[in-house]
Amino acid sequence: MKKHIPYIVIIIALVLVAFNTYKGRKADNSRYKSNLIALNDSIKYHKNKFGKEVASKKALQLTVNELKDHTKENKELKEALKKFKKPITVIQTEQVVRIDTIYQKFKDSVKCVFSKDIFVNNKDYQFNFKVNQTGFKLSNLSIFNKQNIVAGWKSQGLFKNPIATVEITNSNKYFKQTKIKPIIIVYKKKWHEKWYITIPSALTFGYILAK
Repeated sequence: MKKHIPYIVIIIALVLVAFNTYKGRKADNSRYKSNLIALNDSIKYHKNKFGKEVASKKALQLTVNELKDHTKENKELKEALKKFKKPITVIQTEQVVRIDTIYQKFKDSVKCVFSKDIFVNNKDYQFNFKVNQTGFKLSNLSIFNKQNIVAGWKSQGLFKNPIATVEITNSNKYFKQTKIKPIIIVYKKKWHEKWYITIPSALTFGYILAK
């Protein structure tokens, strides 16, 4: 019976591989369906208990290769990803600040009567500006920004361990990150999921079956 032990162990290993492959395909199929839903999902807004607006949207689930293909048109994001050994999440956002009207009256009116209207429009901001002898009015102010956020394990060079890092890139040069407090949640493997438990357990199980 002992001479059959290696074959039994091999069979068990093959069964485990086949089962793992089946689970992987099932997970990929489930991920594909979830991604279709995420792609068609729209941003939803709600107020939290503090009265602040919260925006939420279903997330895509991509492998590293899929992520690289998905973001290949975004040069800034592509460059950021090069620095990360193991990216964990990528968030692409767009923000717009809108202010209807800002009016400032002059303390001392200008003696001459005049009026000037100006419209400014570029990729970072746009607004209407009107000034006369009594004051000035800024209206329809919009400030635009696109933001790329990458979180993961960033490479520190040869022979150095990667370090958990978050990088934020803003398209608008007037946006400055004054504070960042990134937190990456670490999920430790349960004792029965660790290799020094699973491999000996499989071998022991095979040996018991062989007896």
